[in-house]
Amino acid sequence: MPIICLFGPDGSGKSTLAQILAKRLNNNDFRVKLSWMRGTHTLASLTAQLLSKFPAFKGSDNPYYKMTIPRNLKRLWQFIEFASSLPIILFKFILPSTLDSWVIAERYAPDFVAWVSLTTSDQDYLESVEAKFMLALSSRANAKIYVTASLGELLKRREGVNPAYMGDQLKLYDKIALAISAKRLDTTRESVNKSLEEILVLLDMQQTPTKVQCVAGAA
Repeated sequence: MPIICLFGPDGSGKSTLAQILAKRLNNNDFRVKLSWMRGTHTLASLTAQLLSKFPAFKGSDNPYYKMTIPRNLKRLWQFIEFASSLPIILFKFILPSTLDSWVIAERYAPDFVAWVSLTTSDQDYLESVEAKFMLALSSRANAKIYVTASLGELLKRREGVNPAYMGDQLKLYDKIALAISAKRLDTTRESVNKSLEEILVLLDMQQTPTKVQCVAGAA
């Protein structure tokens, strides 16, 4: 069964659209799993909780753990993040899709790549072996939909976020979307319902299982 990958910057509307799409599919007798990932999972999460207690790791690059990875440890940390994400990908995405469920990813491998790049302040992370693996995995999703909005609109939706950080995030996601040939969905001026209909059209265009056309028709 398909993996539908919705990815994009904070405030773009991914979570709302993923939840409504899952509900629409459930109402039409599809078996659906709504899954989520970003970064700092499993081993990385436990390690971050420990490291964040030490002054050398105090900082703001990783907002959840209030930590910054020292420059000389960034590659090691990036590998820890990558290794820690693999069980999440297997159990939340790949296995459910092989067990006859539609998997709707409101954050997936592209978001992981963006997260690690931003939280380690490494603009070249997209060229790493781990990032290339994640982007190749993303490319195999049945539908890749880049949910985005203008910088001004994102800042309105996410009050208090540093504009420079949001701008960097948006530029990074633009690069990722281009790298995996994702379809672009701009929610700047679109209602939730209109954006959902656009997703259903995109799914049908990309020849995700034919019942999608029935779901679109039931709108």
